[in-house]
Amino acid sequence: MIYFDSSALVKRYIEEEGSDKVNALLEEGSMAAASRLAYPEILAAITRRHKAEEIKSGAFERVRKAFKADWESLVVVELHKEVFQFIDEMIAKYALKGADSIHLSSAMWLKKATKGDVVFVASDLELIKAAKAEKLKVCNPGR
Repeated sequence: MIYFDSSALVKRYIEEEGSDKVNALLEEGSMAAASRLAYPEILAAITRRHKAEEIKSGAFERVRKAFKADWESLVVVELHKEVFQFIDEMIAKYALKGADSIHLSSAMWLKKATKGDVVFVASDLELIKAAKAEKLKVCNPGR
């Protein structure tokens, strides 16, 4: 299972360093997952880029539709109490930002629930460091 945090998954919709790697990971056929939190984070990032005129109107609609279509194929980790059981510990250990603690906790829960390996895909270096410390396999698509 591959878990994408928002900083990585957004690279599928906004061309930046690491976009090719994210696209390749999503197209290789492994099950992909993300927290429910990623939906508003990615939609907001796409919309902000559009408002800043970095994504033109026609392209914006295509990108938004592509994101919504992809979202339907992801395993979505809900923000339930089992995920929140990890949050206090992740924040205390690594002083993560709130959203980052949700992404890492979601991946930790997914690993526990599936009893399998989870590859944690993120671009935030502090978050990657915390994921490594928690013994998750990590992938930084920008490197």
